[in-house]
Amino acid sequence: MLNARRGLLLIVLLGVAGVITAGYVMLVAHPEHVVPIQTLTALLALAVPAVPVLWRRFVHRPDPAPELTDRAVDRLADRVREGVESDLEQRGLRVLPPIPLSWKWSARSLGTSQDAAAKPTWTEQRATPLPGMNAIGPGELDSGSLADLLQVYGGVASGRVVLLGDAGAGKTSAALQLVLSALNHRRSLDPDDQVRTPVPVILGLHDWNPGQLDFLTWATSQLLHTYSFLRSTDFGPGVVREMLAAGRVSFVLDSLDAVPPRLRPAVLQKLNALTAQRIVLLSRGDEMGDAAARRGLLIGAATLELMPPTAAQAADYLESFPGTPTRTWQRLLRRLRGDSRDGFITALENPLMLSLVRDLHGREDRLGELLNPRRRRSRRAAEEYLLDTILLNAYGQDPDDDSTPPSYTVDQARRWLGRLALRLDETDDRDVAWWRASRRLPFVIQVVMTSTIAGLIGTIASGLVLAIGDGASTVIASAIVFGLLFGMPTGLLTQSGGDLMFGSTSDEPRAWAINRLRSLATPSAILGWLILAGGEFAFIRLRFTYFLEPGEEAPGPIHTLVVTGAFTLTLMLAYAGARPTGTDRSTADPWTCWKRDLGCGLLIGAVLGLGGILVLSAGVPSARGIAFNLAFGLGCGVTVSRVWRALLAFVWLRVQGDGPLRMMHFLEDARARHVLRTVGPLYQFRHARLQDRLAMQAAPD
Repeated sequence: MLNARRGLLLIVLLGVAGVITAGYVMLVAHPEHVVPIQTLTALLALAVPAVPVLWRRFVHRPDPAPELTDRAVDRLADRVREGVESDLEQRGLRVLPPIPLSWKWSARSLGTSQDAAAKPTWTEQRATPLPGMNAIGPGELDSGSLADLLQVYGGVASGRVVLLGDAGAGKTSAALQLVLSALNHRRSLDPDDQVRTPVPVILGLHDWNPGQLDFLTWATSQLLHTYSFLRSTDFGPGVVREMLAAGRVSFVLDSLDAVPPRLRPAVLQKLNALTAQRIVLLSRGDEMGDAAARRGLLIGAATLELMPPTAAQAADYLESFPGTPTRTWQRLLRRLRGDSRDGFITALENPLMLSLVRDLHGREDRLGELLNPRRRRSRRAAEEYLLDTILLNAYGQDPDDDSTPPSYTVDQARRWLGRLALRLDETDDRDVAWWRASRRLPFVIQVVMTSTIAGLIGTIASGLVLAIGDGASTVIASAIVFGLLFGMPTGLLTQSGGDLMFGSTSDEPRAWAINRLRSLATPSAILGWLILAGGEFAFIRLRFTYFLEPGEEAPGPIHTLVVTGAFTLTLMLAYAGARPTGTDRSTADPWTCWKRDLGCGLLIGAVLGLGGILVLSAGVPSARGIAFNLAFGLGCGVTVSRVWRALLAFVWLRVQGDGPLRMMHFLEDARARHVLRTVGPLYQFRHARLQDRLAMQAAPD
């Protein structure tokens, strides 16, 4: 179902196409008035995209009614629950029992105390306990289990919790279970108490620059992008701002370690200004300590540190699995219950490593290799072997399994995922975005390959028309000439025009026009569109100078200039508005974004092709002229999308042996095998430690 924004975009594009079609019909009926018809049509087509922009800019939206805010909060709770349950399922936490985790008050010097968290004296506003919960006293912050974390979140008087843990300590899993528990608690309350209970939302801090936006403005933008129903005409930004101002939303903030070190103190200082929202901040201990050393403190926060399970707890957890334990599994349990503290035992005190041992249940050969005495001497050796079993389990074929073998071998997966992890490691990134795949593809190769394909499209289209109209004698020469004239401008336009017109520093496809119009006023954008208009003017003059159809009359330069300028502005707004939804902030999965990107490109190409029929015709268009312009639109539509650049990059990676040709199929297969996971439109490795391990293996010696 289309939401309001996508429906409005479709109406705008259909309106442009309708105006162009109406102009073509009038041109057929009145060919003697070609100049005024073309000029008026171009100006009307320009006016259509401006209507929704002006409407949204000047139409006043009344303040949201309280019942509207209540409805938005309830729907937000449902969407958050769906997202958390999906994430828990991807992590295998919906079926398997959770790993036993506990926490204690952190011994790190982070400028806070239990008294300040439980009885804050630094502010006049104290966070009252959530309905159905009791206030937490200082003594209750010493230690607790994961189940007790909900009481701390809902009862601590400062309303702030910092949850520390090293890589693989289970911070994200603990946060997901906390959010689900908080939503279950909220659902159990009566309607009046639900109004006083905020909905917890998980946000990643890596997208926030505190020097540019205050937290609530940034959070409003994040909620609007993540939960598309909030952007509908029923709600909108005013409702979201009302929700945040009233404290109807609490925040679980992840990825502080992904924020540049210089910005972390500013992040914490900006969070200190919030008094109406409960906050749970996730961070690694060293990063939080570094921020505290730079005067970055979350004042009054209950600072808790996740504790790894002991060897005895790990043994109890593994022993709880159903089925008769095998001989090797019993050896494993005995080792955990023994008195030794070798590398193998200390490795399993990390929740991530314990989950990987859990995944070896029933795999005697790999479990036996783990128990090899040589591997017990070093914790690092045991951890590396366990990380390697992720690919072995995902892509290895069990001899006793008659099911269809994996599409890729273990060696292929290790090489291609390793090269991918190495590229991410070089840029200090954790996100795999398919639209960034062309970063490493040389620009010259992009232009040459795009021009070749675009020219081939034009050659085939013109060849078919010429073969039908003029016979075979002139087909090859004329088609090649047109293909060369058509391919190179198309290649330059689609490969460099977008970056020039919208800024080369932006890596993501463009979203809705209203959010992109400000970029059209930058110097690079103005220069880019002037170059495009100049290229169109030269192309039109060339067409009417050397490819004049029998009976056609070439228009004058002034007429060409007016039509070119209007058509360029129309294309500019259409290009800004119809860019696909595959961005870092999109809510769609990567494969959906991939298809939308290609669809939006083809839609732009259709508008461009129809407009070209009108602009490049000095009278009633001939069959040859129609075919040429539709080919131009098709070529631009295919090559203007980021899908095209990604495909070129995938071909380049395949030539180098660093990836498969069907990269998207490979990434989707890795996601299905729980090697990767999706976060909106992005792929991520299932564990950061796995990415680091694969990158290390793929690094040149």
